[in-house]
Amino acid sequence: MVGFWRQQVDNAHDLRGDDAAHARRRLHASATYLGMVRVDGDLDSETGEALLTALGAVLDAETRSRAGQDDRTSAQRRADALGEICRQWLDRSDRPMIGGERPHVTLTVDAGMLAGRAAGMAELDRTGAVPEEIAKRHLCDASVMRVALSGRSQPMDVGRRTPIVPPAMRRAVIVRDRGCRFPGCDRPHSWCDAHHIVHWADGGPTAVRNLLLLCRRHHRMVHAPGGFRLELLDGRPAFTRPDGSPLEDRAPP
Repeated sequence: MVGFWRQQVDNAHDLRGDDAAHARRRLHASATYLGMVRVDGDLDSETGEALLTALGAVLDAETRSRAGQDDRTSAQRRADALGEICRQWLDRSDRPMIGGERPHVTLTVDAGMLAGRAAGMAELDRTGAVPEEIAKRHLCDASVMRVALSGRSQPMDVGRRTPIVPPAMRRAVIVRDRGCRFPGCDRPHSWCDAHHIVHWADGGPTAVRNLLLLCRRHHRMVHAPGGFRLELLDGRPAFTRPDGSPLEDRAPP
């Protein structure tokens, strides 16, 4: 009988402690002047467990499919994993509507810059200006809305939002590639962007023969200045290292 009442007191104490810890939960995320986003916070045990489990799942998948040397630190890998979790949630079709639209990352780009005619502007809504190569990486597989301006940035005409890679064409690329085509990587298509081998802004067609699935990490590596290169040779994708040496392609099943 004494043991029963001791357990009741301990349970009540644990619940009060858990309520106090839950009340201290907080999360701060804000853009810095350097274009980074500062994240700081304390999560309650349940939310923290969910976060650690989700991060662990992404990191485990990356470990199994790692190709070559991964020179990222553990902290950098966790940061990339959090980005992957956020992107996969934004890609879901059942997201709630906000202001008549599903939440999405918005990038504003000058048409002249994309055409290579002028040094224009590419800017993310919350974190500010980004280099041209980052803009082109986002625009490989995105939806585009044309906005014509006049005078002091007065909108004259707004077009419809249309996907650069139509769903049927993306499905054809998925059937062919199955997953990331970077040599040695086996991340599934849900982790991948449809990369234009010759970017559409440079005259490349949005056609299955000019599209290739790349996971977000390898997509970044291919677009990075001085990084890995990708081109079509005799109709087949050819990857080369920064030093020019070839990487053997993983042919699709």
